[in-house]
Amino acid sequence: MFVPLWLIYLVSGTLMAVATVLWAIVSRQFEDQRRARYLPLVGLGAGDYAADDGRPARGAGFRVTLLIVSCGTLAIVCTLVSALRHLP
Repeated sequence: MFVPLWLIYLVSGTLMAVATVLWAIVSRQFEDQRRARYLPLVGLGAGDYAADDGRPARGAGFRVTLLIVSCGTLAIVCTLVSALRHLP
């Protein structure tokens, strides 16, 4: 009984990983690698804040990441619930 559940979990995780890589390629995340190595050293500028409350602006990348994490969490919960329902 566990084999189909884990296969579904494995396939859904693989599809989410492939979708993430394809999104990164389409949105040109890998284009400027020389600039990317210095990004952790650069602090946030004044224009990087959405409002006066000091929170950084969140763009489409944050929303996509949140969607992927939500789908993964949902897949884990569904797998666990289904597995627990079929215990003897």
